[in-house]
Amino acid sequence: MKSYKVILIHGNQTLHWGYAWLPWLKNRLKELGIEVIAETFPDSIIAREKYWVKFLEKIAKADENTILVGHSSGALCAMRYAEKHQILGTILVSAAHTDLGDELEKQSGYFNRPWDWETIKKINNGLLSFHRMTTNISLLKKSDMYINN
Repeated sequence: MKSYKVILIHGNQTLHWGYAWLPWLKNRLKELGIEVIAETFPDSIIAREKYWVKFLEKIAKADENTILVGHSSGALCAMRYAEKHQILGTILVSAAHTDLGDELEKQSGYFNRPWDWETIKKINNGLLSFHRMTTNISLLKKSDMYINN
C-alpha cells in the first residue's frame, strides 16, 4: 500500500498551522494513517516567497505521493512549489492569483511574474480550490484563474 503525505501550509499575517480548521484536518488525516507535516513557517507576517518556498523544500521532501494543502498565502507558496516539483496534488484554500492591491501581498514576491500553469498541470496530478460561502464574488472570479488555466 502506498503511503501518502500531506503538508499543511498556513497563511500570512501571523497565522500558523494551529489556526482555524488546520488542526482539525491534521488530526483527521492522522486518524486515517496519513503522514502530516504541519510546521509554522518563518517570516509569517509577509510570507515572502524567498523564505517560504525554501522552507517548504527543506521540510517537505515532497514526491509523487505528497499533497500540499495551502491556506491563503500558503496556497501561493504551494503553487510556486508546484511549478518546480512533482507532487500528487495541491489543495488551495482561499487563494488568489493576484496581490489584490494588498501591500503585504505585493511584498511577498509571489506576484512578480506570471504563473506557470502549463508546468503545474504537467507535473501535478490534481488541483482543488476552496472558498467559504461568504467570500466576495469578485475574489472568487479572480481565483478561478487557478482552475481555468
